[in-house]
Amino acid sequence: MTSNRFKSSLILGAALVVVVAAPVAAQAPMGTRAAGLAGAFVAVADDASGVYWNPAGLATGAIFSFLATFAEQDIGRPEGQAIQVEQLAGRMVALSFPPIGIAYYRLGAFGTERAASAVTGLPSREEVRRGVQALTTDTVGVSLLQSLTEYMVVGATPKLMRGADRTTLDVDAGLMVAVERMRFGMVARNLTTPTFGEIELSREVRVGGAWGSGWPGHSRVMASIDCDLTLRPMPFGGRRDLAAGVETWWRDRRLGLRGGVRRSTIGDMRAAVTGGVTYAVRPSVMVEGHVAAGQRDERGWSVGIRAGF
Repeated sequence: MTSNRFKSSLILGAALVVVVAAPVAAQAPMGTRAAGLAGAFVAVADDASGVYWNPAGLATGAIFSFLATFAEQDIGRPEGQAIQVEQLAGRMVALSFPPIGIAYYRLGAFGTERAASAVTGLPSREEVRRGVQALTTDTVGVSLLQSLTEYMVVGATPKLMRGADRTTLDVDAGLMVAVERMRFGMVARNLTTPTFGEIELSREVRVGGAWGSGWPGHSRVMASIDCDLTLRPMPFGGRRDLAAGVETWWRDRRLGLRGGVRRSTIGDMRAAVTGGVTYAVRPSVMVEGHVAAGQRDERGWSVGIRAGF
């Protein structure tokens, strides 16, 4: 990343994201490259999927980025004493072209629902419990970036969200600090804790760090680590993930290999191991895929195409 990109006073981050068919599970990383790194992407976020991972990361990426992804993820739900596993499929098309852009995506998430009190009057803490419910939202947003120093950029994405026959406003925010070969990122999603009927989406705060052998510019080797700072509600109990990934490029950047691991730092670890590959059919056009293995509801795969310069 060159310093003059940070010196611009205002950048309108661009991304056009379209997801059709069933939504990708909330715990499934959006974007094949991010998925191959097990979701350790907040401090990287330098392709078009950065509109979700960290809007401030768009300042560190290509002038133009495009990606299209088809993904499938297993998700488990408790059904009495048994576990029912469903397969959720998703397609994502993303375009980033600073300084102008817009974002739309369709996403599956889990929120908390307040149960009705068993008695009249003011309910006690024991009488009211919050269950976990699935929700699908459609989101439209615009990302705005502001450089604070030569090395620091902040970003905000006001969003119009629709789910459960209700439309509401929300905002995400991101931070990216890049100093030579090191990057630090932070993203906060659902800052207004939007509600859809009885379902509320909780705030999500995630931090990450990354090192690239060739930053600013192209890196042959890159390593990253992410950590959730907040609890995310899930059907089997809340989770707070720790993820790490490594990416390396070969044959004059025609072949990229990556892998990662993630686990929850609270409760059942629900660990998963991921791997991914990218092949450049042309210098600026790449095909890629990823697989994830682990417990039954941690398995998934994706294929996609990505372009950028």
